[in-house]
Order: sequence, then C-alpha cells, then structure tokens
Amino acid sequence: MNERVSNALPALLPLLFLAVICAGILMMAGSLSRDRIESNRRTAQLRLIAEVMYLPYDNDLLSDRLQISDRDYFAAGTPVGVYRAHKDGQPIGLVFMPVMASGYNGLIELAVGVTYNGELTGVRVHQHRETAGLGDQIHQNRSSWISGFDQRSLANTPVAAWGVSSDGGDFDQISGATISPRGVIKAVRNTLDYYAIHKNELYK
Repeated sequence: MNERVSNALPALLPLLFLAVICAGILMMAGSLSRDRIESNRRTAQLRLIAEVMYLPYDNDLLSDRLQISDRDYFAAGTPVGVYRAHKDGQPIGLVFMPVMASGYNGLIELAVGVTYNGELTGVRVHQHRETAGLGDQIHQNRSSWISGFDQRSLANTPVAAWGVSSDGGDFDQISGATISPRGVIKAVRNTLDYYAIHKNELYK
C-alpha cells in the first residue's frame, strides 16, 4: 500500500464513519416522511369518505375496498377505488374515489358517494388545478355549487338535466367557467351510470 494512502487512512476513518451515520439518518428521515405522508393521505381519505357517506355504517371502509377501471365511464381508464359501506352485514352504499373529471387546467379528483338505491349522498373535490376565482368555485370550500348533486339520482334527474343552466341543465352556471362544471357533472353522471349497470358486482 502506498505510504501516503496508509498515513491518510486514520484521518479518513472518522469521516467515513460520519458519512455512514449521516446516510442512516437520511434513510430514517425518508422513511418517517413517507409514513407521515401516508398517514396524512389516509386522514384526508377518511375525511372525504365521512363527508360524502353520511349514512351510518359499521365496517372499515378503507379495508372493505376494491378497485375498478373502465374507460367507458372513468377518465382515461384511471383506476377508481370503491369503498363499500355496510351496516349489520347489509350494504348501505359506496364511495368512489378518485373519480377523475376533466377540468380547464387538468384532471379534477372527486369523491362520489352513492346509496345502495343509487342516490348521491354527496360529491366532494379532493384535488384540482383550476383557476382561482373561476373554475375553483367547484370546490366545496369556495362555494356551495357542489352540493347541487346531493340526493340526485338517475331516477329523479332526467338526462337533459345533467348539465349547467346555459346548456339547459339543472346545475347553476359558474360565471366565467364552464369547462370545469361540465367536466364534474359528466364524471358524476358517468359514475351513476356505471353503478346502475354494475351494482351487484360491486357488492360481492
């Protein structure tokens, strides 16, 4: 071994030891950060589920979950989680999340609650990138527009009513924004259509 390298080793060992310790700390920090992110994600999911599924249930929806994908009903065939609510072993309803709607600035992520009989228990926006003061009015924290879906179903809302008022539909117009509400309305209606066709499969 070169004498110069041999003489330098004692001075390098503490630095190598410190580097190993730092790497370990960074790995632990990364793991804790991932755990915190996952915990926050779970909390956000539970909050949205509670908001759109107000009916009493006694099972763990996050555990009683399946995943579906259908390009005919859900944007770009994006996988959708289906959280199944039961009470005393009987089906109560479902929460579809995330349901992707087409917005002006990209996809809008929704949570859609549906009773066993096919009535909407609620719709909430989880994430979006719509323009502040315009398209963001679809969000429940910005206006009450999204509550217009409450208790609607295929049975009590005819096909022509699933649109904004300027298109002859039942839903209020958002000033300066039509793409965002149209996308949300279409996504919610598609979810109800899917539910009507696949209801029995979804509860198996």
